[in-house]
Amino acid sequence: MVSSLMALAWIIVFWQMPVKWWGGQAQITSSLKWIATLVMAAITVGVLVVLRAYYPWVVVGYLGLWLLIGMVDATERIIPNRLVALSLGWSFATYPWTHFFVITAVACGLGLGLLLLLVHIATRGGLGMGDVKYSVALGVALGWPEGLLALVAGIWAAGLYAVVLILARKAKRQDSIPLGPFLVFGGLLGLLGALGH
Repeated sequence: MVSSLMALAWIIVFWQMPVKWWGGQAQITSSLKWIATLVMAAITVGVLVVLRAYYPWVVVGYLGLWLLIGMVDATERIIPNRLVALSLGWSFATYPWTHFFVITAVACGLGLGLLLLLVHIATRGGLGMGDVKYSVALGVALGWPEGLLALVAGIWAAGLYAVVLILARKAKRQDSIPLGPFLVFGGLLGLLGALGH
């Protein structure tokens, strides 16, 4: 019941919350809202009915935050610090506080963040700092090895999407695309992988 109410609350946020509050200026498109709503509903049903997770409300919390991150980045090309902070806060608030779990999760987050920070430096800002910070949040939330799976899957998905755009002549090689939505996709895969254990 709690998870269902949380999912409904997130869907209301998707449709009603102005982007400006999260750090942007534009309006989130209806297509993104519909996609997020359908994904939210599908995964919530999956968690509640099929996966039968012990703490489905924890999963629904991540799901809503991450979908919102993906929508804002797709619209504004920015991942607001407050959303990254909320994801980290949710992780620490819902952790099973065991010494090993916390150390591995935090180490994974710092490792992924360091990796993308090096890419940020190497590309002279071609990869945004929002992506770097969000990778830390993903690593902390998912731990090892699901955090790495999320990062790899997200980068591969972004690369495939870029190739499709170039082949369709809708983008050029020097054009950039927001990485956030693809990291969210990878994060959802990692989350499903973690639940499958």
